[in-house]
Amino acid sequence: MANVSTRVDDQTKADAERIADEIGISLSTAINIFLKRFVANDGFPFSVSVPKKKVEEPIIDKNILDAAVKMAVADPGNKGIPGEFTYLDPVTKKLITISQK
Repeated sequence: MANVSTRVDDQTKADAERIADEIGISLSTAINIFLKRFVANDGFPFSVSVPKKKVEEPIIDKNILDAAVKMAVADPGNKGIPGEFTYLDPVTKKLITISQK
């Protein structure tokens, strides 16, 4: 019987041990299962590919935004200078509000 040694981060090992325990097998048995499937499939027993980029959903529908802008422009009482402006920070993904002083 041969030994295989590998390095993994602590959290991955702990998570893997927890899952193996929930299934009722040792981590060693789980690794053996993986290696047997790896050999039987002549490669990974699952698809290995670059993850697709997540398409972010818009916060507001473009048609609703366009309608709101058209209403604001058409409003004769609109002075053109809002008291505050809110936008989505593209880095932090948080709403930022700038108030007029």
